Amino acid sequence: MDVKIESHFIPVNDNIVEEILSYGDELNRSSPVRADHTRWQLQQDNRSFDYFIERFHEIYPSYKINELWGATYRQGDYAEAHNHYGFDRAFAWFVDTHPCCTPLVFPDIKHFWLPPHEVITPRNGMLYVFSGKDIHYVAPHTCKHPRIVMSGNCRKDINTEVSTENPWQ
Repeated sequence: MDVKIESHFIPVNDNIVEEILSYGDELNRSSPVRADHTRWQLQQDNRSFDYFIERFHEIYPSYKINELWGATYRQGDYAEAHNHYGFDRAFAWFVDTHPCCTPLVFPDIKHFWLPPHEVITPRNGMLYVFSGKDIHYVAPHTCKHPRIVMSGNCRKDINTEVSTENPWQ
């Protein structure tokens, strides 16, 4: 299974970093992201993220963001291998990173002994969009600089419901 990742540059608005940090860890590390994680629906309750949402919709006008959250990785934090099943696309926008920050990895799930399909080194302002079915992870963060990312899920047909069933069981 090939991984197709689209990349775009969206300049980072300074307020985004402070807004994400202000939420702290609202999910108490209960998702595959074992780092500070905001609530899932930032697009509904905070106008501070409109800048990003508007830029995203300029690039992807036929998609609607259904979930939007921020995550802050510090030393030792990581994201377990997971996907975003039930969504057409998922994305990661790097808002405050450093060259030593841990990459986003798309493993070859059929051949774990082979190199991964993709390894994305975080760069501020870079948006990466991929299929909701693509499995990915972040290894334990070793950099002293926090790795702050805004991520989300979107669907082309806004009139469909999200499947909450786990396809792996």
